Amino acid sequence: MSIELDDKQLTADEIALYDRQIRLWGMATQLRLRSAKILVINLGAVGGEVVKNLVLGGINTLEILDSSKVKEEDFSAQFFLPNNDDIVGQLKLPVVIEQIKDLNNRVNLSANTSSLSSIFSDSQETNNYLAKFDLIIGTELAKSEMLTLNEYTRNLNIPLYVCGLHGMFGYIMSDLIHHTATSEKDAGNQPREPNTKINRCKTITNVDYNKEENKEIVTIVDEFIPILEIFKSKELPKQLNRRQMKRLSAAFPLIFALFDIPRLENPEDTIDIEELRNKSKEVCAQFEIPETVINDEYLRLFSNQAYTEFSPVSAILGGCLAQDVIQFLSKKESPLNNCLILDAVKSEMPIYLL
Repeated sequence: MSIELDDKQLTADEIALYDRQIRLWGMATQLRLRSAKILVINLGAVGGEVVKNLVLGGINTLEILDSSKVKEEDFSAQFFLPNNDDIVGQLKLPVVIEQIKDLNNRVNLSANTSSLSSIFSDSQETNNYLAKFDLIIGTELAKSEMLTLNEYTRNLNIPLYVCGLHGMFGYIMSDLIHHTATSEKDAGNQPREPNTKINRCKTITNVDYNKEENKEIVTIVDEFIPILEIFKSKELPKQLNRRQMKRLSAAFPLIFALFDIPRLENPEDTIDIEELRNKSKEVCAQFEIPETVINDEYLRLFSNQAYTEFSPVSAILGGCLAQDVIQFLSKKESPLNNCLILDAVKSEMPIYLL
């Protein structure tokens, strides 16, 4: 899906408001933000960070889909919630939407308290609803929801990001379908050549040389795979050498293991460690990585922290995702392709092409 730019230029008020970010990413990117219509599914801690950054960035239209009710544990990391215990049990969106609007009243902001399952109940209605958006971000989705959503976004040619938190750990996966980026780069001793594959999903398709400034204008095309294919990938051993494979964070198999373990309703409960160990071993077999990357320390951390929200970690993950959305819209650099794993214990955030 291509985003149609507004014919109107930014007003003087908008230029003054967005001056700092225009200096950072340019007028063309700001105009693309001003034209984009985005759907964010679920307003948890990381969803709130994404929404905050996109609203402050000057997105045109943002709809939030969330049918959840406020729980006591939400107050620990969801900063849009008012400090009022009386709202526990109430629908979340109605009690936060005005505070979000206050961040930037130029954004067309809407709240939808329908459940995702109800959105999926009629395929034609689902297509009609999702087709209104240029890009969709799903947060804290179950695996089945994620895959169903991706089937729709693929058919509609709509880029999709999905992400989630597990305490000190998190992930972002993307199926942006197709992306073309053009940027100016310093010319090297060896000129870049068109039709050069950087990796299996990234290709240099065109190179123009600016002789006066010794610069190359490089066009790079990224192709993406459906998220279901990420779960079936055998590509990791091709990317990592033996030493890198040994240093692979246990967060990788444990995050994927949790997709096949039902989410616990009581936040005080913990995931059974042996079940988590067995599931993570299955993940290792699927991705062809050694079981030795799994260790008792990380099993204990994930057992205790699965699906919990920590403010500092959600700020990192949500900020990273919002930044990548802006990069995707800017068409200047390649966006995330296709799986980021955040391990805040090791201060690592590698991106894997699965």
